[in-house]
Amino acid sequence: MQTKQEIHELVDRLPESETGAAARYLEFLLAHDEAAIDPGMLKRIDEARARRGPGIPHAEILREFGA
Repeated sequence: MQTKQEIHELVDRLPESETGAAARYLEFLLAHDEAAIDPGMLKRIDEARARRGPGIPHAEILREFGA
């Protein structure tokens, strides 16, 4: 886990062209004051990703939904 000081140092190294994106992301994090995801949930997410099926081709989705 990074300290606030380490995060400040990262911000100081950002190019000016990226400061807007960084500010929007930090504002997003502050606006979404939610409980952290518990380790059990992360484990279930990883397990679900490991069991991922073959998926559905994009063309098939378009045919099915008429787009």
